[in-house]
Formats: sequence, structure tokens, C-alpha cells
Amino acid sequence: MRQGVILTGLGIAVWAVPTLFFLLFGDWVMLGINEPYFGSSLFLLEMLSFLLLIGMALIVRLRLFRERGSATRFGFAATAVGLLLSTFTIWQRDSVFPSFNADQHHSYAVWMTLAYALTLLVPAVMDRLIKEPAKAEAALAVPAVHADQPLADPEPSDDVSEPIDSVDDKKTE
Repeated sequence: MRQGVILTGLGIAVWAVPTLFFLLFGDWVMLGINEPYFGSSLFLLEMLSFLLLIGMALIVRLRLFRERGSATRFGFAATAVGLLLSTFTIWQRDSVFPSFNADQHHSYAVWMTLAYALTLLVPAVMDRLIKEPAKAEAALAVPAVHADQPLADPEPSDDVSEPIDSVDDKKTE
């Protein structure tokens, strides 16, 4: 329950931050679809979204919820909440972004679609890339020998340095 509430809150934040960003700076960074540098502008905005999503996925996975799959759940929650809220943003686009023209509204919708695709993919990939801390520590751990524990007999080795005849002689003695 607690994790769901936190992930929903993070989903609202993932929606609110870019919405406020485009509300404040959209006239300068959001180019219309028919403008010559639309592709490079869209690429830079998506790269910024990509880097922020990597940071959010790392925070969720390494700081908030350390279990495997938590970043993926964050991606699902952020996408579900964000798409629901963005539906109303696009529906009321003239009142939310009054300074945008029709081309800028279209480019915002294109950016948003690609950004929510990244929101599904990036946290899932980050979950796959982050190793389990328990498994990594267990692989590196060396069993400790305490003073009260007897040492185990070493396993017989396959040392072939002795001739076979001398081994047979030792058995007969």
C-alpha cells in the first residue's frame, strides 16, 4: 500500500514537472512540426527526458525500494498516472498552454507520446542492469573460519608426482 502511494505520487511528479516546464519555457523550446529544427529540438527534449528517467529509476531502485522490479513498477505507475493526467492536459490544451499555436500543440503531443514510451522502457532496463546486492555480496563472500571450529580435512588431491609403486608399498607396510 505504502509503495503504491509513493509510486503514484512519483507518477504525478513525473507528469507535473514537464507540464510546468512546457508551461514556463514551451514557447522557446517547443518548435512547431513544420519548423526546420523540429527534429533536433524533439531529439534534445527526448534525451533530457531519457536522462531524467534514468535518474528517477535509479533513485527508486537503489534508494526507495531495493527489491527487484521496483523501478519497473515505477515506470508502470508513472505512465498510467501521467497518461491519465495528460489526457486532460491535451483535452484542455488551449487553457493549459494558451501561448502555443496548433503546430506546437502537435509537437507537444509527439513529445509526450515518445516520453511515455521511454517511461515504460527505461525503468525496466534499469531494473535489468542493476545487480542484486545480496547476490553480489554472496558471490564475493568468503566463508570465515572461527577459532572454535575445527579445520576441515583437505580434499584428496590428484597429485601424480609419486610413482604408483611407492603408493602400493605404503599400503603393504
